[in-house]
Amino acid sequence: MSTGPVLISGAGPSGLVLALALRKNGIDVRIIDKEPSPRLGERGAGVSPRSLELHKILGTFDDVNRLSGPIKTKRDYDPLDGHKIASEYVIPTNEPTIGIPYAKPVMLGQNHHERILRAHLEALGTQVEFGSELRGFTQSADSVSVEIVRHVDGKEVVEQSEVAWLVGCDGARSVVRKTLGLSFLGETKDDREMLIGDIKVKGEARQYWERWGDPTKKAVVTRPSSQDADILSFIIGGKIDIPKLLANPNLVRDEFYEISGRQDIVLGEVVWISKYRPNIRMVDKLRVGRVFVAGDAAHCHSPTGGQGLNSSIQDSFNLGWKLALVQKGYAPASLLDSYGEERLPIIAEMLNKTTELLKIVFNRKTGPDTSENKLRKAMTQLGVNYRGSSIVYNEGVERDPATLASAYNKESETAAQPGDRAPEAPVLVDVSNTGTQASLFDIFSPSVHSVLVFAGNGTRSSSSDTLQNLSGVIARQPKGAVRGVLIVSPESGSQGAAACTQANGMFEQVFVDRDGHAHAGYHVPVSGEVSVVVVRPDGFIGARAHSATGVEQYFGRIFLSDSE
Repeated sequence: MSTGPVLISGAGPSGLVLALALRKNGIDVRIIDKEPSPRLGERGAGVSPRSLELHKILGTFDDVNRLSGPIKTKRDYDPLDGHKIASEYVIPTNEPTIGIPYAKPVMLGQNHHERILRAHLEALGTQVEFGSELRGFTQSADSVSVEIVRHVDGKEVVEQSEVAWLVGCDGARSVVRKTLGLSFLGETKDDREMLIGDIKVKGEARQYWERWGDPTKKAVVTRPSSQDADILSFIIGGKIDIPKLLANPNLVRDEFYEISGRQDIVLGEVVWISKYRPNIRMVDKLRVGRVFVAGDAAHCHSPTGGQGLNSSIQDSFNLGWKLALVQKGYAPASLLDSYGEERLPIIAEMLNKTTELLKIVFNRKTGPDTSENKLRKAMTQLGVNYRGSSIVYNEGVERDPATLASAYNKESETAAQPGDRAPEAPVLVDVSNTGTQASLFDIFSPSVHSVLVFAGNGTRSSSSDTLQNLSGVIARQPKGAVRGVLIVSPESGSQGAAACTQANGMFEQVFVDRDGHAHAGYHVPVSGEVSVVVVRPDGFIGARAHSATGVEQYFGRIFLSDSE
């Protein structure tokens, strides 16, 4: 265990999610950002289904759900007549199911997204230190020495301090990545340079995503805000004079009217603008000693597909629970190597998908075709998996290389195999609190491994022995890091639950799977022998087992042994 806080450089979505995950684990955190105040602008607004599940586990879902909105219908207009609709379409989405209740992505401006995360972080006693810039660092075996610069009354104030760990969430121009000397291989699409920003719109709020012009010449795309009726986000691309618009933002209105011909849309103040070029790059490692990179500091995506922000916060959620366990002294530092092992294949595959989609979008004249729709429907991030990870475990099952070939596949959405997302399951009746119900997403926690013990009918002597042994394994793990959850089949009902509880008092919670959703979603026979699914703090399945020995084998990959 190291002394001192974890320092996070960069207070965008990836930095804030990491800070919140660590604070939920009781870890001391500092989070700094060189900007003097929160950034303006809607920016990356798409929130993927998997990110919504992350917010559910993190405790921020209700606020995100309240402020977000659905993806709007898209309209493309005739390049020769800005009033004439050439095509109208809705980006295809999947329908919700019991195991995937948040199947549809939503829109939430990044500024609102960040505000929610900051509020939850502040409720835990941690505030973002704006106007604080990381200038440099050196590391030793035990700590990281950092230099932080603040500007006070026009003067630089330099702070030298020691932290336990440093995480660079400081964007594509990352000081942390550059200081580590990490490669950032890929390409910059200079031929796709564009201007992005937000602008005020007067009168009735716009109801659609809209595109005018010809992408090979000049085009503008606008998107209404999910929160602010008078805000339009825009992208202007093609053969435009970007330096001229940056020098005089008011000319954005003239450019819009020239491209669209829509003088009836009354534009007001330009809130913010920035030049943007698609960067398609990634590092080859995410950790060097006590220093990490995450989010845009580690990988940059094209804007198509909405994978950038979402993959960034998934980086942080993957790292957060592992770093917390190591900082507490519960896990060996080698556990942190699994961060890069698990995330880098995902990033590489996402870059391929978003790059392919970028080519399709910029080359089409009308609405999306079948290939584009299929690609977009695959970008829910629900199929992200860590099946190839060295820390996941499937008792008694040899790894099939064919199942490890893709780090992002449709099967992993519902297969509930080690390395896959853990599905939702509602209508779990709490035995200890008669009449109350819960769902698995209510149970999962960013600070606890949830050991789901499917007890069958719970009355056979062999089952009782297995349950007793399982409770012993759970009890031997670090205090507060593992929770035992007993789930009894609907056939057994309260009688089976009572038998299990009497045989074993070590499970924190006991539920009857009244409608069988948990058994079905996790592919466990309702009348079979005891089966165990271990769900990690990031909502991925760490292990499947059928014995106490199997569960112990998994936790041996996570926690320090008594002899260490």
